[in-house]
Order: sequence, then structure tokens, then C-alpha cells
Amino acid sequence: MNTKMIVRKILQNGAYILLFLTCIVLACLDSNFLTMGNLINVALQSSIIGILALGMTFVICTGNIDISVGNGIGVCSAVGIALVMFYGCPWWLSMLAMIGVGCLLGVVNGVCVAYMKIPSMLVTLATQCIAAGLVLVISQGKSWLDLPRQFTAISKNKLLGIPWLLWIVLLLYAVCHFILSCTVYGRKVLAVGGNPDSAKASGIHTERVVAGAYILCGCVVGIAGILQTGRLGAFYASMGAGMEMNVIAATVIGGTCMTGGRGTIVGTLAGVLLMGVINNALNLLGVDANWQSVARGIIILIAVIIDAVRVRYEQES
Repeated sequence: MNTKMIVRKILQNGAYILLFLTCIVLACLDSNFLTMGNLINVALQSSIIGILALGMTFVICTGNIDISVGNGIGVCSAVGIALVMFYGCPWWLSMLAMIGVGCLLGVVNGVCVAYMKIPSMLVTLATQCIAAGLVLVISQGKSWLDLPRQFTAISKNKLLGIPWLLWIVLLLYAVCHFILSCTVYGRKVLAVGGNPDSAKASGIHTERVVAGAYILCGCVVGIAGILQTGRLGAFYASMGAGMEMNVIAATVIGGTCMTGGRGTIVGTLAGVLLMGVINNALNLLGVDANWQSVARGIIILIAVIIDAVRVRYEQES
């Protein structure tokens, strides 16, 4: 096996290797790291990023991007909680509305990108701004703290000592892994991202595939809105804002190619956990919050560089 092949294997499995090494180092530095309480805390802190990364994986695999997911959580939560608190809607109808708003956001993004051929960065930047504005219009910039117990039960209730929220996340990962790896649609997503012209020539409706990826991403955003609201036990006007960069970084670190055509749900999970472990390490080591922001920016930059190097090695081999 030559040097290039070894480097390519390391780049392809970088998230797993880094996650393993990081856990070993942290376990040596802090004996509390591997305690069940801390591991569940890491998983809870990573849960919402992890859910959003599922939708982002499908979108990036088609060769596109979605930077509206962060503020999308905010607008989904604002609509759902407003229906409960001010219009007397049942909690279950409110949750369905949150998913519906997320799907609507996905439809707008999907139609504009897939059928109107507008660059995904511009489209999702616009919908990000719209979502951020709607959150302020609906909430008037206020926080809502007295939520129905059905929302907070998601994070408070446990099964086998593990919060319901984490079981829901695991279920979503299993479903998305099946869709991407074991279904015709999943193969079409990778084909469209790898070479859209060849995919179209082979009879694949590329527009439908891309639009479907955005709608799936929107549905995931709605679910994330429900779980984030339940986890925090409140609604805040800033909910979800700025989260998209961490989502993109975790997805790319997990091996999803920014240019499309390659990605796995298992890899995305590894990327999400790696980001969560690093954030937890910074907290355990008492790193200042401002420096933590710098560290996250560096991680995002490294993720993009790794992806570029990985693509170059694959093209040369």
C-alpha cells in the first residue's frame, strides 16, 4: 500500500480516528470524562446539532447547502409555541405545525434550488433571513417560559436511564441511515451529487431528488425545533441562530463531501460526536467562552481543508 493510499484511508476515516484519540486523551486528562453522567451530557449537548446534521447530509450529498437550518428551528418553535399559548391548540397539533413549518421551509428552498436553478447558498441565505425575521415578528423578541409539560417530558423522562430525547435521535439516525444506504432514493441522492448530468441522462429526475432532500431537511428542522424546545423547557427568540455552521462542520468532518456524491449517516454521527466531545473538553478544561468560539471557527476551517485535501487525493488516485 503506497503513501497516497494510506493518506486517503486516513482522510476517509478521519472522524472515527480523531474521535477515538480525543476520547483517550480526555479520559487521561479528566477522570470524570468517561462517567455515564458526562457521556449522556455530551450526547444531549450534541443532540440538536446531530439531528440537523441528518438533513444537512442529504442536502450536501446532492451538491448543495442549506444555511437556513439554524433560524429554521427558531421559526418552527415560535409558530408551535404561539399556537399553544395564545390560540389554545392541543400540544400534538402544535408539534405537527412545527414539522409542517419546517417542511414548508424545505419546499421553498427545494423549489428555488432544484427547479428555478438559483444557487443554494443565495436561496438559503434569503430563507435564513426570512426565518430570523418571522421569529421576531411572532415572538416580539420575547421569551416564553411556561410551556406544556408534553414538551418538557421529552428531555425529563427516561428509558433505561437514558432521556427520551436521545432515543428519538437514535431512531432518526437509524431511519436516515436506511434511507441513504438501503433505498433507491438514497442511491439517487449520491448519484445526483456525484454527477448530475450523468444522473439525468440515466433517467433520474434530478430536480425531484434535490427538492426531496430539502424537504427532508426541513422536516428534520421541524423535529429539531420540537426537541430543542423540550430540552430547554422554554422558547427564546435567539433559538437556533448560528447553529448552521456547527452543523455543516460536523457533517463535513464526518466524511460528507462538500461537492456532493459521497456521505454516510454513520460518518455524520461520528462527526457530530467529535464536535460534542471537543466542546465538552473545552468546558471541562475551563476554556473561556470567547476562546471556545475561536476554537469552533478553527474546527470549521480544518473541516473544509480536510474535505478539499480528501477530494484532491481521490481525484489523483
